[in-house]
Amino acid sequence: MNDRQRLSLIILGTIGSFPLVIFMSYVGLHLEDIYTAAWLIALILAFRNIYQIFLRVPLGQFSQMVGRKPLLIAGISCYTVSLFFMSLAYHWIVVFVAITFLAIGMSCFWPVLFAYIGDIEKKNIGQLQGRVFQGTDMGTILGSLLAVLLLKTFNVGLQVLFGWGAGISLIGVIFMLFFLPEVLRKEDRLETDSKMKALGKAFTEMFRNLAKISKEKKLRFIYLLQLCIAFLEYIITAFFPFLIVSKGFSDDSVSTIFWISAGILIFFKPFFGKIVDKFGYKIPIFVTLIFSSTMLVFMVIMDTLPWLIVIYILFSASSLTSYIGVNTGTTVESKPNQRGMALGALGFYVSLSRSASTLTFSPILLTNEVSAVIELIFIATAILILSAVFYINLFHNFLNNNDKESKNEILKTK
Repeated sequence: MNDRQRLSLIILGTIGSFPLVIFMSYVGLHLEDIYTAAWLIALILAFRNIYQIFLRVPLGQFSQMVGRKPLLIAGISCYTVSLFFMSLAYHWIVVFVAITFLAIGMSCFWPVLFAYIGDIEKKNIGQLQGRVFQGTDMGTILGSLLAVLLLKTFNVGLQVLFGWGAGISLIGVIFMLFFLPEVLRKEDRLETDSKMKALGKAFTEMFRNLAKISKEKKLRFIYLLQLCIAFLEYIITAFFPFLIVSKGFSDDSVSTIFWISAGILIFFKPFFGKIVDKFGYKIPIFVTLIFSSTMLVFMVIMDTLPWLIVIYILFSASSLTSYIGVNTGTTVESKPNQRGMALGALGFYVSLSRSASTLTFSPILLTNEVSAVIELIFIATAILILSAVFYINLFHNFLNNNDKESKNEILKTK
């Protein structure tokens, strides 16, 4: 792996996370500002992930045909377009269009980014992911500082923030168009007569391919854990800003928490990857899921900004280690020529679980404001995830014991 490839990954993480943190930090609050019903806010946020259920697997497979670079450039371009639409959003329909572009961008970007890592690194995959997440932290810091600068110092509206974010993001897209190298080797590409026909076929055969890849025992176990990780993480992504504002803090406090958290964690990201490389992906995922769930309870209890920052830092560190674990596990357990599809399938389960997370609480939002039930949402999520982790562990141990007994029976017959 050469220096340009490594540097490209870090810069790509920065450019990819910069528009995303601006969008997701304030899309919910902006919808509330334009008098959107609470249940509709939850539904719109869910659609960010519902779209990806149908996009991640085909686009991940498509990157195995055309290479990683075209999909990555398409991803950050869609992020830019989504912020542009948000700068014009005076009605929830425009926000819905914006979130559609965001979903397309995420489907192009994240599965292919981790496939890119697997293409250039074979041994220290977790550590390299940590380096990439240092880049995403830099994007989070820059996006959050821009928000604090514009919202607090210049006292502008959220739409101005979205417009500035779109302009800066566009500069990043143009830069990566020329700087990002292609890394997928010819021998690892899927051969096809027509790439567009193959893409159409990938969409039509998506669920068959998904079922096929999910039948592999080790990948299925990883996908089950990913359902828990994504559910938990998206509750924070979607509702954490509401929790902060419900405690009496201003809108810019959300960005303050984000940039301080990212600024501290940026120095530790490779260390989290090393944990996964050293201990494997299973134990770190189980431990961090339990820890992350506990942090949701403390978020509800604490009412001072310094303590909320500390708790958010701990949650972010734990959640990131979980994600590094499932990404590393999927990369290691999949074959090189199916890596794009395997990571696309992982993305499918991410999107499915994130959609379920917001839709799960939509019924109570039909008759309540978000701020009125936000603490209930956090506590219920913590209980749900802790229960799921317990049963997945039992299920995994049960299957392992059955396999051992089957192997012993075969040895006895021989």
